[in-house]
Parts: sequence; structure tokens; C-alpha cells
Amino acid sequence: MDSRRLLYLSLTIIFLSTSLTQALEDIPGIDPGRGRDRRPGQHPREAPPSPQQTEAKDYYRMQAGRELIIVADPKNPLSVFCYRGEQKMLTTFFKTIELRVDIIGDNFRHYEGRNATEVRQQHSEASWFTFYPWRQRVFRLELYKESCVGIETPSGYKVALRTRWVDFWRVVVLAGAVVLFFAASHLAQNTFFHYTTGISLGVVGSLLIVVYVVARMVPKVSVVDRWFNLYQCQRKDLEMIKKSGAVTLMVGGWGLTVYLLQYLWQNFVSIVKEHQAVAVGYVVVAGLISFAVVYRYGPLTDQRSINLVQWSMQLVALLGVFFSSQYREATLGLVLVMVTYHSVPDKWKAKAQTYWRRRFPPKVRRLTEEEYIQQGNYETRRALEELRTFCHSPKCDAWKTISRLQSPQRFAEFVEGGSHLDDEAILSYESNHLTPLRDEDLLTTDDEDEEEEQQGTT
Repeated sequence: MDSRRLLYLSLTIIFLSTSLTQALEDIPGIDPGRGRDRRPGQHPREAPPSPQQTEAKDYYRMQAGRELIIVADPKNPLSVFCYRGEQKMLTTFFKTIELRVDIIGDNFRHYEGRNATEVRQQHSEASWFTFYPWRQRVFRLELYKESCVGIETPSGYKVALRTRWVDFWRVVVLAGAVVLFFAASHLAQNTFFHYTTGISLGVVGSLLIVVYVVARMVPKVSVVDRWFNLYQCQRKDLEMIKKSGAVTLMVGGWGLTVYLLQYLWQNFVSIVKEHQAVAVGYVVVAGLISFAVVYRYGPLTDQRSINLVQWSMQLVALLGVFFSSQYREATLGLVLVMVTYHSVPDKWKAKAQTYWRRRFPPKVRRLTEEEYIQQGNYETRRALEELRTFCHSPKCDAWKTISRLQSPQRFAEFVEGGSHLDDEAILSYESNHLTPLRDEDLLTTDDEDEEEEQQGTT
């Protein structure tokens, strides 16, 4: 119990540190790039854009629902689109702002930054990270802070800012994370969950291994030449980047691996449709091998291993709650509430629940006469069936039971499916309880009352 509380305390400190770091970043300060190109800094709400910035042809201040058509300009191919952000409110907890770029082909590059100065700096540096072959067309912007996206292309395109007040995936992530956090203790000991998780990890993990092996087998220099020829870069840029040790790691290892994973993710549906047999065969083979491995080692039995699995799932759940919304203060508060509630001992929760029920007792609905009869018949049939099942089971000592009965023959008939009442009992019940009474039968005369009193005194 002490180790569990220590773990929750450490998680709380981590999230508090994250929130404090973010709060310190939001403190207004001096933007080093403001005096250079007169672009707004990190806090546009405090400093409105200058006239030079507003009139610039390559700078656009986007608003919700705004659509722009950018005309092709080969002389100035870079355009910067910025969103100023809005005030934090609980009504925008699940809100998402997206910048969508509608362009034909992949002959463009994108740069993301906190302001226009940072975007232009990335463009001037022309980092080798921008030479990846994939192109992103949907950008999620910061909801409460300024964020900018730069698009560099000689072609024309259309840009639109879309608003989703309730992002479906944010709701799913939040609900799933809360359920996972409170169900982690049961899932960590569940055999079915153990097998399904092992098989899923085996299928995904084997795919990652295959992609990495394929990426390692690709020649390094030829890939770099193809990438740079694709984007028509100058030869001196090629020689400069080839000398960088980062290109060797990027092309020969994780760089191409990330590209292949990105390609598979973006074209997952089309790949499965075109190669259904291969996809199904891979999933079946990888699933069977993973099942065999999990079956060989069996579910976890050591309590410490189970605790590690539980804490890992709870940590993932807390991260899911924290990143389910851009309103970090609200998600951090929700995380603290969840951790605090889970750390409270069960006996304290039981006492609080008992006090709440006594203070606010639930309303009890009484049964009607018809419901009472139906429930009585149902419970009687269920109890009789349980008695028959017990009498047929080896646990029942037949001779001992028969020796205690007054009518063993009737009991034997009941066990074999007969009625538990005889004809005499049924007639007696119907005559005493089911015969309707008239109002005259309930009335008595004075002489009858005197006779009853005399009989009572004698």
C-alpha cells in the first residue's frame, strides 16, 4: 500500500511540474524576432499585429471559418498562416482548430512554429527534416496560444480554418483513459486481457521489426540522391548535408523507418484493399505465433509483475487524460482528482457512501399487487428448480433425506418433475384465498357481536 501511494505521489509531482513549466512559458516577455521583422511574438492577444504585418502579402491572420485562395507566385513561394488563439473556457474543452491545405500534388513544404518569425527562421535554415517525402495537409493548431504554419510552393492552393467544438477522438480518448485507470487492477489479473494484449503487441511489434529491417537494407547514398533530385535541390546543398552525421542515422536507420510507418499509416485502407490476402495472412501468422508465445509462458502470477502492469496501464491512462484536451489546467485537475480518489482507502469510501445514503436515502418504489404475485411465482419456481438440481447432484444424501420425510413417494415425484403440491392443498388454498367475498359477508349484526363477546368471556 505504501509503494502504491508513493507511485501516485510521484505521478502527481510529475504532472505539477509539467503544468508549472507551461505556466512559466506563458509569462509575457520580449520576443527576439519582433524587432527584426516586426512579427508578433508568442502572445498576440496582448500585442495586436502591426500595419506592416497586416498588409504583407505573404502573411495571413486566420479566423474560424475563413477560406483563402492563394494565387501561384514563383518569386515568393512562402506564405505564413497564423491563428491568434482564444480565451480558455470549459466550453472549449473538446474544441479543435485545424488548418486544412487543399493543394494538387506534393510539390510543397510546410513549416510549423509558435509565430511567424520562427516559421521564417525554419524556412531560411532549410532543415534536412523538411526533405521527408510525405506531405501533411491537415495541421492542428494551438487553441489558446498563437501558432503559425508556413506553406512553400510555386503552385496555387486553397487554405481553410475549420473548427470542431466537440472533437470525437478527444472524447473517446478521455473516456477510454478514465475507464482504463479505474479498471487497471482488474485487467492486470484478467487472463483474456493478457492474451489479447500479448497477441496485439506481437502483431504490431513484428510489423515494426519488418519495417526496420527493410529500412536497413536500403542503400544510403542513393536514397539521399533520389530525395534531393525529387525536390530539385542544388548540388552544394546535397554535399553539405551528406557530410552531416545525422543523415547516416536518418537514412540508414530510424529516418526511413519513420517514413515507412508514416506511409503505412496514411495508406492503410488502400493497402489492405489491394493486398487483402497478404494482410490477412500476416495477421493470422503473427497472431498464432504471438498466441503460442503467450501460451508458453502463461499469464502473470507474480504479484509484483501484476503491480507493474497495473501501474503502467494507469500511467498511460493518466497521460491520455492529460493530453485529451488543450486545456491543460482542466485536464491536470482531472488527473489530480482521479489520483486522489484512487488513493483514498476503501474503508473511507465505504463510510462516505454510507453517510451519503443515510443523509439522502434513495426512494424505494413499492411493488403493486400484480408485481408481488409475479415475483413470488418466479422466485418459487427458481427455488424449486434449484432444489431438484441439488437432489440430482452427488452432494445430496438420498437415504438420509428420505428418512426425514413423512411422504417419500410425493418427494420422489417432485424430484422427477411433478408438482410440489397435492390436490388437497390446492383446493384448500383456492377456497380460503381465491374465493371472492361479498360485502354482505363482511357485515355482522348486534346479536352476532354479543354472542362473540360471550364466547370470548367464557
